[in-house]
Amino acid sequence: MKQRTVKAWFSEPVVKEMLLEAERLFPLETGGVMMGYWSKSKDGVVICHATGPGPRAVHTEHAFIPDYDYQESEIGHLYKDSGRIHTYLGDWHTHPREAVYLSPKDERALRKVAGFREARAPVPIMAILGGGDPEWLIGAWRYEPRRVMRLTRKGKISSMAINFY
Repeated sequence: MKQRTVKAWFSEPVVKEMLLEAERLFPLETGGVMMGYWSKSKDGVVICHATGPGPRAVHTEHAFIPDYDYQESEIGHLYKDSGRIHTYLGDWHTHPREAVYLSPKDERALRKVAGFREARAPVPIMAILGGGDPEWLIGAWRYEPRRVMRLTRKGKISSMAINFY
């Protein structure tokens, strides 16, 4: 069976938000949630908003635990402010001083989100920023039933754009 091509588009404010948060806490892990929408044909996802981890988040060199109350509140506000168009798409986080890869823990998190009915994200996505010393790279994945698919090639990230290669 032929694999369906799906692309991810990150808005400029999303890229800036992720970079600012990644740099603010480097070399500790951080992250947040992503909001936006899927194209009508489901062959692309547009990430319009990215939140930070929240004030009560816990950060270490190899993990972070988000402030779930903060994130839930932000999801509600962003959904309402967008006229109920931008929905929860998934999560993003950093792998400081490491490559851009999806760990087994990250895959489990994607499966958990897909199965969590209240998330309303049956095909969740995850973006990971890796490196940061001195340059950040980004990759994105989506979860579909029983498999994880890469959405992007590895890309160099700057405050203005993501250049995929």
